[in-house]
Amino acid sequence: MSVINQVSARVARTISGNSPEILTFPEAASQSFKAGQFVYLNSGKVTACTDDATTILGMAVGDASGTTDEDCEVYVANGDTIFEANVYHSTASSAVTAITQVGTCYALQVDSNKCYVDIEDTSNDAFQVRRLSPKDKVGDRYGRVEFQVISSARQLESGS
Repeated sequence: MSVINQVSARVARTISGNSPEILTFPEAASQSFKAGQFVYLNSGKVTACTDDATTILGMAVGDASGTTDEDCEVYVANGDTIFEANVYHSTASSAVTAITQVGTCYALQVDSNKCYVDIEDTSNDAFQVRRLSPKDKVGDRYGRVEFQVISSARQLESGS
């Protein structure tokens, strides 16, 4: 199978076919996140998520400005938005897409300002795989999957 380039996560589509929801919040101090990185609100300000985060506002539309309180647009993680990212495993030979990943919940992995679906961590659930990306094949190393942020991890989940 192929080795897939590891790229920034992105919004793949929405279930409804509409545009993904984008909201604007102030940026927290000393941020260096990049477009495609998952973020959350800390004291009402956009802050980069770290490994194993279980509270996610959504995905940064653009790079952090580095200026406190600068407007920051975020693709909101909600029940309509489907994201796409490469899979991650600490052992490269095990970082492959498998059909058994569909429906399974996994953790967030962040490395060098890129976010991945950590297929070896099922104890810090943030994402549920909906399908393998049609861009790659089963068994591709670092293949991509389409996923949603699970409702318990969505910072702006309705009813919470």
